[in-house]
Amino acid sequence: MQKISEKFIVIDGTDGSGKATQTELLAQRLRRAGFDVETADFPQYNTKSAGLVEEYLSGKYGSPDEVGPYRASIFYACDRYDASFKIKKWLSEGKIVISNRYLAANLGHQGGKIDNPLERKHFFDWLYQLEYEIFNIHRPDLNIILHVPAEISQSLARQRLKLDWVGKTNDIHQDDPSHLKKAEQAYLQVAQSFPDFVLIECAENGRMKSREEISDLVWDELIKLFRPATCSPDFKELHANLSKKIKPAGLTLRVEKISPWAKLPTRAYDHDSGLDLYSADYYSLVPGDRAIIKTGIKLAIPSGCAGLIWDKGGLAKNGIHTMAGVIDSGYRGELTVQLVNLSQDIYHIAPRQKIAQLLIQKVEAPEIVEDKIEDESDRGSSRFGSSGLF
Repeated sequence: MQKISEKFIVIDGTDGSGKATQTELLAQRLRRAGFDVETADFPQYNTKSAGLVEEYLSGKYGSPDEVGPYRASIFYACDRYDASFKIKKWLSEGKIVISNRYLAANLGHQGGKIDNPLERKHFFDWLYQLEYEIFNIHRPDLNIILHVPAEISQSLARQRLKLDWVGKTNDIHQDDPSHLKKAEQAYLQVAQSFPDFVLIECAENGRMKSREEISDLVWDELIKLFRPATCSPDFKELHANLSKKIKPAGLTLRVEKISPWAKLPTRAYDHDSGLDLYSADYYSLVPGDRAIIKTGIKLAIPSGCAGLIWDKGGLAKNGIHTMAGVIDSGYRGELTVQLVNLSQDIYHIAPRQKIAQLLIQKVEAPEIVEDKIEDESDRGSSRFGSSGLF
């Protein structure tokens, strides 16, 4: 691992800017360089600390205007306070922590509810005091705001599926077409008002830049945090080396997105055997319940191989298991994953949340021959438990 002092990086921004994608790309890039990286994601869905946030987004407490920016911000602030302890622990261990959303998400989405710029600035100052002074959460070393013009965000939003939030209603922010424009203006004011924020333009001439182009812009801001003396090898040389595409050797797995919420399979680390699979919809599994989870992608498994669906260790330890599955190379339908909740608690799933892992394995196709089985073996016909427990 590279030896550097801890750094806390936040990637936030307007709807459709690809915050989760850029968080993951940055983490992968740093890990390839040998750095110890942890990621955080807000809100922390399926945790007690995010319970008020989930109820707020479901519309239980009323419309966004009825709840107001101050009360709603407290819901999110409590969730970040809960996460602040693990973030501080990671940083104390010298790790780089990258967060998908943080305080800026409240500055943008809740600040957008306030039309008067002076009143909005007062809200910004109040929120800074609440989170950084009263809750004493960690201040990021780098705040990045990914900016997508509201017109493009609205176009992307119209393409999205009508999703059901935990069996109740849509996300109340998604139901308000004016929210995107107001949030955009608030984000822009944040970038102008606070010197610790960096604005990155994700669109040009009315079109979105590629995720690779945006990733390079994020990377360019990141390397400004490091002086060459703090890293070995020199971080700028590292930047040049990592800008070159690392092409996996051997097989090619072709993937098509068929849902706006779809996310391509990824590896958290270069040498991982499994590819992480993600949900493309909202689901809620009560204890003992099973559900078929859509991924929003189609695969073309290489000929001579099969795709095997396996548990994610982090889910399995909490009682969430896959019901197994084999994907043949000739299958061209949507990839789905069957999950069962064997825990004692309800489990919520949001779009782009990890649900399982996919292993690509070569398979043999032996010829089937009917024949009499006469050869002997040590085991013979012994079945369950024949080999003992120890």
